[in-house]
Amino acid sequence: MEQLTFLVNQFRAAMEKLNPCDFDGTSLSVSKFPEACCDDSSQLLAAYLSDNGYSNAKLIRGANGGFNEELGSHVWLNLDGVHIDITSDQFNKYGYKNPPIIIAEHNDFLSSFEAQDDGIADYRIHLKKYSSPGLESDFKSCYATVLERLLARG
Repeated sequence: MEQLTFLVNQFRAAMEKLNPCDFDGTSLSVSKFPEACCDDSSQLLAAYLSDNGYSNAKLIRGANGGFNEELGSHVWLNLDGVHIDITSDQFNKYGYKNPPIIIAEHNDFLSSFEAQDDGIADYRIHLKKYSSPGLESDFKSCYATVLERLLARG
């Protein structure tokens, strides 16, 4: 769990230093992380985790969450029963007190959503079910940008 936590923290720190203009073609190109990019950033994180020995993270799509089911949707990962969320703090402006990163077997905030497993989260696998090669190329470019930032941190 220590290595997993290290990798997730590393990834989140890299994402925080990037701006929408650093990306192309995904929600990351129009929203400042962590705002409104939970799906795309989760798929990129899943690729990073897979490349570092943590494969098979599932993409979890949540609906109708929050205090009064006022949060329409949210996306995070589940890896062998552990929830991993790097964007839940985007909801703090609505009165939540979420940490920047959630890594837990149970989390009250995430449990408030009606959750659905959407399969393997790594964009290199996940997108093949849904999209055009152009979107896959955009994600590949975004992932390369994040990796460059991670390598720059040394």
